[in-house]
Amino acid sequence: MADTRKLDTALEALVHDGSLSADQADLVRTQYESTEEPSDSRKSVLAEIAGYLGGTFVVIAVTIVTARQWEAFTELQRGILFGALAIALFALGTFVGTSTAVKSRLAGLLFGLAAGSTTGTLAILDSNRDTPTIAFLAGTAIALTGYYMVQTFVGHVVLYGYIFITGIMALSDLMPDGSGMAIYVGTYFLALGGAWIFFTYRKFVDQILGYIFGGATLFIATQVLFIDAEHWLSYLSMIAVAGATAWLYLRVHAWPLVLTAVLTTTVGVGEFVAETLGGSLGAALGLFAAGTALVTSSLLALR
Repeated sequence: MADTRKLDTALEALVHDGSLSADQADLVRTQYESTEEPSDSRKSVLAEIAGYLGGTFVVIAVTIVTARQWEAFTELQRGILFGALAIALFALGTFVGTSTAVKSRLAGLLFGLAAGSTTGTLAILDSNRDTPTIAFLAGTAIALTGYYMVQTFVGHVVLYGYIFITGIMALSDLMPDGSGMAIYVGTYFLALGGAWIFFTYRKFVDQILGYIFGGATLFIATQVLFIDAEHWLSYLSMIAVAGATAWLYLRVHAWPLVLTAVLTTTVGVGEFVAETLGGSLGAALGLFAAGTALVTSSLLALR
């Protein structure tokens, strides 16, 4: 992703000073995006697999040895143990670097493990809290730093997972009695899903995975609002989500967007009709209305 942004910036500068025409810049950009990266050699792939297996064996061995003495450790000693592991993993990820695709993937995995160890460290040292929000905030910071240094599939998954969970924990801390929790959680999911789709559209994160995360979170938000909040609010959110994702799909043609629009429209129309009419007739009308909405959307897209 970083290389694509650098290329776009360089091409815009060349077009601005007249060194390249806009058509030439588009041709270079198209050729760059369609060019596949050279595949890794068999030796590097085998070395990568061996590294993962070796690391797994080491972790299992350390876990077995530590588990036997775990009860004898104080909370401070346990925290120091996890903290040292977090520092070592992060330092190792930085040392591995990003000069090759194999090293980038390995570094991304190490940064993800460092984020988990950081969370474990603070959770142990602050074990009296009902929810380890501070620990997950620290893990989120490490995951974000690692993803900034190297953009990998694992790093993307870890970062989004941390943000997703940390937001829920923060809301739980702000509302310990749980009153009105569904509205706040649904609104948070709407904001998170919308922001992630925006970041994906701006090419800050991986295109397909980013749209999957963003679209899935938006759909979950509509269902949270429908189940535990005011239904009219969920209907408005469904209309907004279906319309926005369908509109964006016509511009970027990413299948997770059209899947989000179709799924939100189908479920939303069915829920609305079933709630207002009820019974078997309501279910049939809900299916008919959803089919009509999808056919209409298809015709508008083809047009």
